[in-house]
Amino acid sequence: MIRLVIFDISNVCYNLEEPSYLKAFAARHDLDYRELDKQYQALLVLAEMDEFGGKEVWRRVLEHFGIEEDIDGIIEGMIALKQEMPETLALVKALRAKVKTAYFTNYNRDYWAVIAERFDLEPYFDWGLVSYQAKTRKPAPEGFRIILEHFGVKPEEVVFTDDSAANLVEAAKLGINTIHFTGVEKLKEELAKLGVSDATTP
Repeated sequence: MIRLVIFDISNVCYNLEEPSYLKAFAARHDLDYRELDKQYQALLVLAEMDEFGGKEVWRRVLEHFGIEEDIDGIIEGMIALKQEMPETLALVKALRAKVKTAYFTNYNRDYWAVIAERFDLEPYFDWGLVSYQAKTRKPAPEGFRIILEHFGVKPEEVVFTDDSAANLVEAAKLGINTIHFTGVEKLKEELAKLGVSDATTP
């Protein structure tokens, strides 16, 4: 029996804001996007494990490329591009009437502070974990263990969905049911196979 469904945030419940912002940033400063993205992603991974914050990511990026720009403005501008994916959130809310719902996402503390202020997650999720809080990021298993312990559930009682297939591997090794997210209707079908339906389904 499934008792908990865990959702990724970006590209599942909300859109992914970073690529479009980075492309615009690269164009604005006449940078090679691939070089910018490589530099940025290497730093971002460390920030998502809380070795430093998102502001430090951008301080180092700006220093590397010799650019002067307001870091708070950069982060605010990036997160402003993040939008709800209404169909997924409607499903999350409906599922919550039958099972517990949680989120697990890779973010650094500075970005997440802006996201948490902008979006109210309480109507949808019983609890959630951000990688910087656990000092480990998906797909590492430690974060999943924290969530299992928080809810007091066994792996086989849990479903995890993520748009990245790579993020499902370690969860599956723990015994968690995994679903590769490719769209809401497909997710509903896969959940139904596991005996989970939203509140609008008999």
